[in-house]
This record gives sequence, structure tokens and C-alpha cells, in this order.
Amino acid sequence: MKLKQFKQKILAIPPIHKLNQLQAMPIIWWSLLVAILPFGCSLFGVPIVLRVGLLFIIVNSIISYHVGRLIITLKLPKYWLLILPVLFCLAMIIKFAKYNLLFGIIYFIFEIFGLMDKQIYN
Repeated sequence: MKLKQFKQKILAIPPIHKLNQLQAMPIIWWSLLVAILPFGCSLFGVPIVLRVGLLFIIVNSIISYHVGRLIITLKLPKYWLLILPVLFCLAMIIKFAKYNLLFGIIYFIFEIFGLMDKQIYN
């Protein structure tokens, strides 16, 4: 119950409320989550193997596929595909190993799969 009240208070802040009215905000929120999660994992001491295995490979791939589907659903231009991989790569440059930049390419590919929807086999 308190979490719901906290969420409502956050969403009631005027700049956030105004931003949430924009059509592309779900993509921006998901992209920010993908960029911030690695820092949260390292802050809580999650081992690197779990961070790369669970977060980078599984969770972020699912989120990037979902973002691709959102781009189609919201009828946004295709350049929105670049937001998530670019934000992720910028976050990786700050603190993490350079090999993690390859995940930006992987997320871009999963977004394209999300764009293709049910046309993968056609």
C-alpha cells in the first residue's frame, strides 16, 4: 500500500507528470532502467557472473525486445531503436569493462526482433 502511495507521489511531481504525457516516455523509462540496473547490481555487491548472466543477457534482452514492440505499438520513428543501446553503452563506458559494449549491439538486434513482431519467419 505504501509503495502505491509513493508511486503516486512521484508521478504527481509536475515535471514527471508533464514528461509522462509524451508518447515516447515508456521507451525512455525502460532505457533508463537498463542503464541504471548495472550500477544498482554493483552497489549491492551482485557477483559479475550473475550481473552479466542474469541482468545483461536475460533481463535486458527481454526489455530490449519489449522496447522494439513498443516502438511499433506507439508508431514511433525507427531512430528510437538507438536510445536504449546508446544509453546502455554510455553507462558501460563510465565504470564497467569495455567488452560489455557488445551488449549494446545485442540489445539493438533484440529491438529489431521486437519490431518484426510475427514476421520473423516470413
